[in-house]
Formats: sequence, structure tokens, C-alpha cells
Amino acid sequence: MAEWTSEQLVFLHEVVEVRITPLQAGGTPWPGRLIWVVQDSGRVWARSWKGADVEWYRRARETGRARLTTDDGAFDVTVELRPDQDTTAAAWIDAEFLRKYGDPYAKEMNLPLASETTVELLPV
Repeated sequence: MAEWTSEQLVFLHEVVEVRITPLQAGGTPWPGRLIWVVQDSGRVWARSWKGADVEWYRRARETGRARLTTDDGAFDVTVELRPDQDTTAAAWIDAEFLRKYGDPYAKEMNLPLASETTVELLPV
């Protein structure tokens, strides 16, 4: 399994928004959407602010593949739902969204509608 480079992790820790573009089986992209990401200890997390019915989230979950794009480059990722996430990890993700993005918007990322869509983004 591939691992994030230290440079990618620093970048993802600092970047405000990334575009996530779900990829079809043949690699053709669907429309993308700007999202927020948080990272710690070599793991990168995202949530769908508007819940599981949003197109980017639904399609990324269907195929398990997406591309993160910023002005500085792109990373192909696999998208994994983490229902086994322990309460310590969930609490850290909640706190990191608040730290990184501040009030009032980040509070909504910690409501059940969004927190239930927590996915881990793994490098390809």
C-alpha cells in the first residue's frame, strides 16, 4: 500500500480547500467539488458537509477512487468509509476541523449529517 509523502502531508495539513473529483472505473472523472481535509499521523480525512446524498460523496464511495486537485498539483486516492473509527479518532477529527477551519462553518462538519460521512483518503 502506498503512503503519503511528508511533503504531501504538510501540504494537506495547510491547504484550505481541495477539489475532489470522483473517478469512474476507467479513470474518467465525474464533476468535482471543493472540500475540506484534515490530516494527522499519516492519515487524511474528509467529510461531506451536506451528507451522504451529495454527488461527489456518492460517486467516490461507489468507485472508491478519486483525485484531489489544488493549484499545486493532484493526488489520486482511494476513498474508504471508516465505520470502525474509534471514538478517539472521531473526536480528533472533530477537533481538527474546528481548529483548521474555525467557527461558524466547521461546527456543521461535526454534526451527524457530515460526521457520518467521514472517509479516509489513501494515496494510490
